[in-house]
Amino acid sequence: MKAVVLKAYGGTDQLSYQDVSDPVPVKDEVVVRVRASGLNHCDIDVRRGVFGVTQPLPHVMGVDAAGEVAAVGPDVTRWKVGDRVSPHFVLACGHCVNCREGRENICLNVQILGVDVWGGYAEKLKARETQLIALPESLSFVDAAASMVPFATAWEALVATAKIRVGETVLINAAAGGVGSHAVQIARLAGARVIASVGAADKVEKVKALGAHDVVNYREEDLAAGVMRLTNGHGVDLAFDGVGGDILKGTIKALADGGRIASIGAHGGEIVDIDMIDFFRRHLTVMGCGRFTREIAATVLDLMARGDLRPVIHDVFELSEAAKAHALMESRNFFGRIVLQP
Repeated sequence: MKAVVLKAYGGTDQLSYQDVSDPVPVKDEVVVRVRASGLNHCDIDVRRGVFGVTQPLPHVMGVDAAGEVAAVGPDVTRWKVGDRVSPHFVLACGHCVNCREGRENICLNVQILGVDVWGGYAEKLKARETQLIALPESLSFVDAAASMVPFATAWEALVATAKIRVGETVLINAAAGGVGSHAVQIARLAGARVIASVGAADKVEKVKALGAHDVVNYREEDLAAGVMRLTNGHGVDLAFDGVGGDILKGTIKALADGGRIASIGAHGGEIVDIDMIDFFRRHLTVMGCGRFTREIAATVLDLMARGDLRPVIHDVFELSEAAKAHALMESRNFFGRIVLQP
């Protein structure tokens, strides 16, 4: 089969489109023929060697994918050849105490697809039968690969963890990005007033079209000042952040007293100084989140199939163009998700 292989850590020149051996299922394993795979910022970090997890090289990246069952191991009972599926990127063991309690997203023995094991930048991938999610028949492979992960990530953060409430004012940072553009829709669906933050003027109307009521361009206006202007000095009840760094600092200032932050990442700065005096006096909360369960994935897939949630896709590239797709993601000159298609 063909795959995009990471030969060594570094630039896009380290990605090689080449032949590799087909995966062979054993025991309860399933081989999935990949029809589409989404790009994630963690792919960039893995390629550069800064993700924090060392991969035996060569390596095949790709956190999320969608396709159909191509082959099954002798012990598989849940799936048959031809079934439409998507692997859950959180490859939970299914046996630890957290898995037994339904918290597979914080499995004690977790592996991450495309990080710890070969992932979706290939014509085929392999997973255990308990690590797959059924795709609705009406949902295309491209839409599923593009949006299951960002919608489910946003749902886990905003709905399951932060307990978003109808009527709250919610700030969505990086609202033009792959996850942020989908988080806007989740917050709007939950009945919140949505304030989005973006870093480019041409993205303002696009995030409004997704459901944002107001937008702050942090390149033109201080983020906290903009939020306070839009909320008459009150601040937001809840913020969704995957940026970290100075944006997180501004977000903390933009919170109302008793406000909370759902943090799913920190690509803009992992180490952030916090004034803890201000933090506890204002009764603020930061919640780490971002890894969802298969139940949450199934929920958002159903909402997508019904048309309640709309995939946001910037472009679709051939698998052989993975280096070009990576360069686009690094440029930040995109809106929504970037997809690869074998």
